Amino acid sequence: MRRDRPVTSGHAITVLMADPGFEGTIPRGPGVSVLSAKTAKSSDIRKPGTEFFVVAAATELEPVSALVHEASSIHRLRALFVRADIDYTWLLPMLERANVRTLRNTLVHGSSRVPERVLRAWRNGAQNELIADATVSGDSLFVRSCALERFEIGFGGVPSLAKMPVAERVRFEIDPDGSYLHWDWGDTHVGLDSLRYVLDPDAKRVADLRRLSFDRRFGGAVKSLRLSTGLRQADVAGLSAKQVSRIEAGIGVPRAETVRKLAEAHGMSPSEYLERVASALG
Repeated sequence: MRRDRPVTSGHAITVLMADPGFEGTIPRGPGVSVLSAKTAKSSDIRKPGTEFFVVAAATELEPVSALVHEASSIHRLRALFVRADIDYTWLLPMLERANVRTLRNTLVHGSSRVPERVLRAWRNGAQNELIADATVSGDSLFVRSCALERFEIGFGGVPSLAKMPVAERVRFEIDPDGSYLHWDWGDTHVGLDSLRYVLDPDAKRVADLRRLSFDRRFGGAVKSLRLSTGLRQADVAGLSAKQVSRIEAGIGVPRAETVRKLAEAHGMSPSEYLERVASALG
């Protein structure tokens, strides 16, 4: 399993558009500047706080290669989006022709979805939380975040994917915003937090502490609501007093069926009960 560290976030986005066919797809808004290959200059890259992106067709890389190199040399190049407008067997020669070797920040794509997703994430400051692209090879899942963080993990290493049939592995979709990968098999969702939980011991510890804290707060709210209605732990039909005690002690969040039994004991529907618990949580 391998994980590469992400780049850091910035303040403003500058997009050098060298692929006119995609110009209308670039997210617009405050803090986003779009330059043409003809008008872009060195000073545009060197503005303080600028995060620089290049959107180019493979056959149009050469005219912008100098700016790509300059942005890379001063650590401003966040991504080079290369549209494969030529047979893939000629893609590497096109990169060599343009003398472009910034492969770590290069995303080859065939449609506007990847650059749109990445640029929107950066504009919203969510590049470290959202998925740019993903693929499957053999037993491994490869994922790249919108911050260009790369993940590689075996299907067996992710609990929700471990039992997935081999034929189903490639049948996933990326949420339009990049929030998660979705497989119809088992209605399975996997986001970056799930991958970090498996790959990064520090992220796992933080997540476990947060979950433990929430479980305890949730249990305290369940207990508070029970006491406010005068119920004893033994008064919940279908659950033992020991089971209720464990929930109130924060040992795991109850399943849907358990919530239904708690709600019925309080004379509420599950949704009403959860609303009351949420209110107690503050």
